[in-house]
Amino acid sequence: MTLRSTTTVGAIAALMLLLSACAPEPATDGRDDPPAADAPTAEAEAGDGAEDAGAQGVVGVDFPDPDDVIADATFTVPGEPGQELRVGIESLAVRDGVTELRLVLTPLWTGSDIRVYDMLGGAFTGSNLKLVDIANLKEYGVLSSGPHLFMSDPVTTRTASQTPVGFQAFFPTPEDDVDAFDVVIDPSWPSFQGVPLTRED
Repeated sequence: MTLRSTTTVGAIAALMLLLSACAPEPATDGRDDPPAADAPTAEAEAGDGAEDAGAQGVVGVDFPDPDDVIADATFTVPGEPGQELRVGIESLAVRDGVTELRLVLTPLWTGSDIRVYDMLGGAFTGSNLKLVDIANLKEYGVLSSGPHLFMSDPVTTRTASQTPVGFQAFFPTPEDDVDAFDVVIDPSWPSFQGVPLTRED
C-alpha cells in the first residue's frame, strides 16, 4: 500500500494555528519521556493531577463518553501483558479540508497519572496510526509539518484508571470517493474494520 500524506497548504496552516493556540506547557511525572525530537506538537489541554487529567477531552469534545462511540474494543497494551486499554472511536469525519479521527481511551489498570504514551506501549510516536482504504490499496498517515505530527500530545494527554480521555489525530482528505476506512491504532492489534467516514464540509 502507498502512504499518502498530502493536503492543502490552507488546511496545514489552519491546523498549525489550532495546535499553537491549544498547546499546553510540557508536563512531567518523574518517568522517562520520549526524546524531544520524536514528540509531536501538543494539542489537548492537560492537567498535572489525576483529577484534572481525567476531565480533559479534545478540542471541541469535553468529558468524552466511552459508550458514545461508533466502534469499541479492548486491547492489551504492547509490552505490558497485565494492562488492558479500552479504545473507542468517537468519530471519523472530513471537516475543514482534513480528516479528523477522535478516539476515547480508557486505561483499565490501576494508576493515577497515565499518559497516552503509556497506554499505547511506551514507544508511541503517532506513526502507527493509519487510515487504510482497502478498496483502493492506499493508506494515510497523520499529517505532519517537519518532525511534528498533527495530533494530541501523547505525553501531556493523560488520565487516571478507569477514566476516559479524548485523543485527536488529523489525516489528509481521501483521494477517492470512499465512505469507510479500516483504522489501525497499533500494528500488533486487530484493526477497526469498516469505520464509517462522515463528511461535514
